[in-house]
Amino acid sequence: MKRVAVTIVIVVSLLLAMPAALLCVGFCLPPQYSATYYAVLPKMLERLRSAEGKKIVVIGNSAVAFGLDPDLMHGEFPEYTVCPFGLYGAIGTKAMIDLAKDNISEGDIVILAPEQMSQSMSLYFNSEYLWNAADGDFSLLTGLENGGEMVAGFPAYVGRKFGYYINGNAPVPTDVYAAASFDDHCKMIFERPYNKLPLGYDASRISYADGTLSPDFAEYVNEFHRFIKKQGATLLFGFAPVNLSGIETGTSEADIERFYDHADSLLDCELLGDPRGYVFESDWFYDSNVHVNSAGSVLYTDRLVRDLKAYLLDDSPVSIEIPQKPQAPDDEPSGEDGEDAALFEYEESGTGWNITALSEEGRGRAVITIPDFYRGKRVLSFSASVFRNDTALEELHLGKYIFGIEDGSFGGCAGLKRLYVHPDRQPSECSVYFALLEGAPACRVYVPADLLTAYANDYFWSRYGAYLEGYR
Repeated sequence: MKRVAVTIVIVVSLLLAMPAALLCVGFCLPPQYSATYYAVLPKMLERLRSAEGKKIVVIGNSAVAFGLDPDLMHGEFPEYTVCPFGLYGAIGTKAMIDLAKDNISEGDIVILAPEQMSQSMSLYFNSEYLWNAADGDFSLLTGLENGGEMVAGFPAYVGRKFGYYINGNAPVPTDVYAAASFDDHCKMIFERPYNKLPLGYDASRISYADGTLSPDFAEYVNEFHRFIKKQGATLLFGFAPVNLSGIETGTSEADIERFYDHADSLLDCELLGDPRGYVFESDWFYDSNVHVNSAGSVLYTDRLVRDLKAYLLDDSPVSIEIPQKPQAPDDEPSGEDGEDAALFEYEESGTGWNITALSEEGRGRAVITIPDFYRGKRVLSFSASVFRNDTALEELHLGKYIFGIEDGSFGGCAGLKRLYVHPDRQPSECSVYFALLEGAPACRVYVPADLLTAYANDYFWSRYGAYLEGYR
């Protein structure tokens, strides 16, 4: 009996000690994400909190981080402090609204400009990325309404943080997705000279279907609108930049007009401008269908300024000078056909090939490698239907030039256990989205061991951190 009592005391003591240990690790260890893109969110919030006088606040996702030039906009509206407040679509637009809400004052103009994607126009919320952003500045957590989800995500955050600390390998990005890519005004200063996507667009698709804007999100925006009005401020619903080449095939101007009418019918606040005015040619983008390059940032800011002046009945001239449309340099490496090149069917796509189908022989293979080249040109992509429902596939090796994987590409591939990224491929060179492994629940993603940390903290790949493994 005495032994049982002692055991119970030990178990209870351990259970009580575990939360204390988690809290100690989570809140007392040095920050591990301070050099990353996540660390910009506390800076954006601090700019919003500390701004004196009237503000123009642009709330959204990464399209705001890449697209809005606060200095250019301030030059057109000098009586306002311009506050970019959008960083990462995977955080969720709702969280950005919640964080901004208590920092809106009388006379402010708030432009809500979520990306033209169903996730950004929904109540989606992700605690993992918010914990990463709050690391080192936990005041970020005040004002959030999703407390339960934040508590549930805390142990995983502690595990990630402790792992980086104990191994001494806190992520230090050197590309655009780094804290150093932004100045004190939260303006992105990393030079993005041209569109780096091989086809000019990424594998995700921009949709103007009615369902893109969810009714429950619209109601949440309407609640925000009522709150804003009580503060004596103004809420406008704006539009993010959209890559013309990335819009769903078959979408017409009439479809975009219908989306506008649908949004107008659901939202109580006024809409700012016309969504067609924010559809730009692919040359103005950088690494996704909503991330503009440096010249594109000027174009987007100019468009936003003109629409806001029109709304305010301000007929003063706009002094922003639009740069010339940037052009990507010619870069067309060539090579020999890969060993498995004959397993696929191809169609020409830009300066290379898109794989459209897998042969009958390929359907029976357990291990397949997508070739780097076919008939001397790069293999750049594969359609989402190529491997779908391939029950024989167990291991897939991506070619060096595959620049993105469409959602649903592995639907029905229950036997797929290993997906290998090419050893020469940086994480920013191959985009993935929200349903990479849908239909392949047992799959692990193998990336070059020396880039494992980079993949785990990449803008696109980080959502699959639990599935990543390094290989040599």
